[in-house]
Amino acid sequence: MAENRDGTVITFYSYKGGTGRTMALANCAWILAANGYRVLAVDWDLEAPGLHRFFHPFLNLRDLEATPGLINLITEYQEEARRTGERAPDWHRAYARVRPHAVTLDWSFPSGGSLDFLSAGRRNRDYSSVVGRMDWDHFYEHSGGGQFFDAMGDDMRHHYDYTLIDSRTGLSDIADICTVQMPQVLVVCFTLSDQSIDGASAVARYIEERYHERGIRILPVPTRIDEGEKEKADAGRALARECFEGFPSGLRGEAADVYWGTVEIPYRPFYAYEEVLATFGDPPGLGSSLLAACERLTSVLTDGQVTGLPPIDEALRNAHVAAFTRRRPASPANIVLNHVSEDRMWVEWLTAVLGTAGFRTFPVDVRSPHAGRSREEPGEEAHRVLHIASPPYLKSRAGRGLWDSGPAPDRAGGRRQVLPVRVGDVR
Repeated sequence: MAENRDGTVITFYSYKGGTGRTMALANCAWILAANGYRVLAVDWDLEAPGLHRFFHPFLNLRDLEATPGLINLITEYQEEARRTGERAPDWHRAYARVRPHAVTLDWSFPSGGSLDFLSAGRRNRDYSSVVGRMDWDHFYEHSGGGQFFDAMGDDMRHHYDYTLIDSRTGLSDIADICTVQMPQVLVVCFTLSDQSIDGASAVARYIEERYHERGIRILPVPTRIDEGEKEKADAGRALARECFEGFPSGLRGEAADVYWGTVEIPYRPFYAYEEVLATFGDPPGLGSSLLAACERLTSVLTDGQVTGLPPIDEALRNAHVAAFTRRRPASPANIVLNHVSEDRMWVEWLTAVLGTAGFRTFPVDVRSPHAGRSREEPGEEAHRVLHIASPPYLKSRAGRGLWDSGPAPDRAGGRRQVLPVRVGDVR
């Protein structure tokens, strides 16, 4: 059996969206892994998953979409729980194992560190309906949901030094699981608006009062602090200190002042447009940078064991900043025509019609051994992919595979536009 790491589960939560919660989690996870820890990042925001976007240069998106995620683990367990028959008392633990379903980021961390990612679920056409049909009350009452999540938390702590969970916002059954049942540490992110402060502090106080016996360490973290309006920012800080009085537990006087001055996450316009990790976007050593703020937060999370990001080669850092940078949408003038040889007549007709309208077409016979790397195919420059969906195309293994796979991801994590055209002989 693998060594028990006796790790820590940390949930990042926000009452409102737009706090930069996911960005803070992603950077803290990277800093921890870069310091030699085995780290798991979990996207538990089932309705609006997005944590993977901060890691996309280090993930194979096609492999990720084919790998079961959190909701798949839950539904597989639920299906087994509905079956009757004799079982071992700990049968549920086999379904609560997260490590086999986590994808390891393609980056060589020093000192044996690693960063694994568990997605919200396999992103296919059924994903939304699976999440929408989930009845969490029924799951707990009739399927033993409590024992399942307890076993999942045990598995996370056993295999990882730190597990960071990106929770859904607001008040919901999913948020309750993430904020109460799973973590030992709860990071409550909020902006300095009245609504965000009031909502976040009310949730923190509710958890502290009702679940005090669980010993959850609650850390309020102000985010997106804009010093351009200093007076308003200072007023917001004062209101937050008042509403979060008593948090973090045990800190008073100067110690509380130090905490509140340490954990603020600043607003930086550079990070408002793309999901860029500050571990690559910021050079080291700048005390006012987003990276420095995440380093300070990581120090608080680890009780001072991790205080900074180990240096990265500057050329390597800049190269990966380019990998995060969003490209302008490709020109809509390029269209790939996926087809089978029987439909050559349709290809010639579509080429003529689209050519008259100013489009450049690139026919690709999907049965060709070089279909994915045709000399004529514009690759990443193709804005649209057109499936000539004739009966022979849909019967062919290659055509059906492309049809079922849906839109192909581009390097920036976006999607090409896919247009199916149904063709066939009619009387």
